[in-house]
Amino acid sequence: MQGWRACNLIFDIYQTMGSKMPDSFNTHPENGSGITNMNKLSFIILAIVLLCCSGCSTMRLSYNHADWYLRYKINDYTSFNAQQRDEIHSEVDNYMRWHRKNALPEYIAYLQDINAAIQRNGQLTTEEVARLSGEYNKLYKKTVAPTIRPAAHLLSALNSRQIEELGKSFTRKNQKQKDETLYGSEQKNLVMRAERNIDFVERLVGRLSGDQKDKIREISLRTPFVVKYYIEHREHNQAGLIALLNSKAGEDKIAEFLWTWVNTPEATRTPQQQQAVQSYEHAMDEMTARIYDLLTDRQKIHLRKEILTYTEDFQHLNAEK
Repeated sequence: MQGWRACNLIFDIYQTMGSKMPDSFNTHPENGSGITNMNKLSFIILAIVLLCCSGCSTMRLSYNHADWYLRYKINDYTSFNAQQRDEIHSEVDNYMRWHRKNALPEYIAYLQDINAAIQRNGQLTTEEVARLSGEYNKLYKKTVAPTIRPAAHLLSALNSRQIEELGKSFTRKNQKQKDETLYGSEQKNLVMRAERNIDFVERLVGRLSGDQKDKIREISLRTPFVVKYYIEHREHNQAGLIALLNSKAGEDKIAEFLWTWVNTPEATRTPQQQQAVQSYEHAMDEMTARIYDLLTDRQKIHLRKEILTYTEDFQHLNAEK
């Protein structure tokens, strides 16, 4: 599952943006719950909480220190002056307060929805997975929405040197992802993704049998590998953002651009990219349903316990001041 943040969130969103990142169930933070294809990088904090942490105490510690992490990460994009750093500090604080009060209850309700879905008749249909994916997309957009205007305000004030640094950061990070995910033939990438999917499912449901691994591997290998289309689309939008900043377009136009990027990514995709994304998302919905059907009763119980643990932890976090 993947996560949230104020001004820094925006920079990472536009670094790894692209609806669902397709490398595997938990590729980036654009990015996976074992039940829904949560491959949205933009839930950075959620990614940290659900994928990188083990144990409720670690999860709460990570969430409660997310503001520090966000301020640290933003410095990797460009050099901000003292006034801008103060603004970032304030906006991150504001966003985290909003997030704890408004977003966490939405996450709790969503996890409860997932838990109910997987207990319904003991089955999970492709249609139900597609519904949950749609709800996740809505939740993602709600989470990101409060960051758009503060980010546009900050971006509109960048000088030429800072804009140049930002563009170089985008290029560097894009290349890093290419090196990590497009490192060989398409067949090799498919094989590596299949192994990551198997590892991810095991972390959620416990040990898989050899037969289960073989079947998951087979299903995964037939799922389209479309990382390059997401990267191409992101690079196109990043170039558009840099052009806007260099033209001194102003806060309103930058905010409009970011809103479109977050809410209607299909508007700036090529027909080939859009077709690839739609095929991938449908295949992932089918894959998720088929993998769930492979699970034993014991593994399904293990999964429900995991979801319940995360739900309770979010409830505790929401109750904290």
